[in-house]
Amino acid sequence: MIGAKCASCPSMRVKGGSKGFIGVYGLAMRFMILLALGVGVYWSTHFWRIIFLVFFALYLVIWVRLASQAQAVEIIRRYRHRYANHLQVISGWLQLGQYERADKYLMDHALASVHPGIFRGLPLRWTYQMIALDAYAESLGNMILWQSPEHIAGTYMMLWKLRAVLRCVIPLAKGTIVVRFEPGRFNVEVDEAGMKALPRKHIKGVRWNRQQGMITASWGHR
Repeated sequence: MIGAKCASCPSMRVKGGSKGFIGVYGLAMRFMILLALGVGVYWSTHFWRIIFLVFFALYLVIWVRLASQAQAVEIIRRYRHRYANHLQVISGWLQLGQYERADKYLMDHALASVHPGIFRGLPLRWTYQMIALDAYAESLGNMILWQSPEHIAGTYMMLWKLRAVLRCVIPLAKGTIVVRFEPGRFNVEVDEAGMKALPRKHIKGVRWNRQQGMITASWGHR
């Protein structure tokens, strides 16, 4: 009762509201700084225009870097949350003396979801994007099961198409999303029964199939 009372007290609501206001205020200030630098570039003389352009470029680089760092922190937070959940479930089975069930959960769920060594040897760009997509799926209560990553060609086009497909599927799916790699191609499979809606976005070069209760998105050549 005490916890419920504190959770609904006005001070807590004000704190949450002020946090949202600070976020909007910070974003508005960034845009104002960019606008001021842009005006300076446009109206300044040749020498000062170069100075403003340098500051404009530096500010954009810092902004992009901060955004990447924020995404990295969110990825780490999601993975820590996943590990904590798995450890809690395994600890519960062990405390109940259900050692076989704890071992089965460890093999079927915990190790499968953390992908031990699955990103080893992949290009850094691929590793980062796959982990980011994994965290995005985790945030919506889904899980991506990567299969045969050794067939990843490592091309930017393949990564771009995979990211576009998963960004389309993850918000609509419910449960496990299987990503199967083959030489020069990939398949994304999800159970139709768990889909909240069917994907409607057209992605050039991606073929959508619906058969035997599965929705499959394929890209690449055999």
